[in-house]
Amino acid sequence: MAEPTMICPNCKVEITLTESLAAPIIEATRRQYEQWMAEKETEARKREAAVREQQEALAKVQASIDEQVASKLKEARVSIAADEAKRARLALSADLDQKSREVSDLQEALTQRDMKLAEAQQAQLDRIRKQRELDDASVNWT
Repeated sequence: MAEPTMICPNCKVEITLTESLAAPIIEATRRQYEQWMAEKETEARKREAAVREQQEALAKVQASIDEQVASKLKEARVSIAADEAKRARLALSADLDQKSREVSDLQEALTQRDMKLAEAQQAQLDRIRKQRELDDASVNWT
């Protein structure tokens, strides 16, 4: 296996890297790479933490929205129930008013019929009296 070489950036001379020459370079490169990896891991953890915080904030906002929706729904139900109760009371009141008018009309019709009946009975009584008077008078004439 050929030994690795490196070209000098200043003089352009090719230098054969022996293990004793390459070890410090490899170690420095390894340290740089490990530092770079550590920085990337730290950045990734920070991003993950930021994402978790955003998810928690989103969950809190969602819970708040859910609470608001539940509250509005409860208010709407109460309002609808109150409206329906009011409508039912109005319908019942209208129905009672109508029934009251019908009863009043029937009582008025009954009173008129009673008056007509009383008048008819009085007229019949008057006719019977007149007939008796005429019968009595005709008996007396004979």
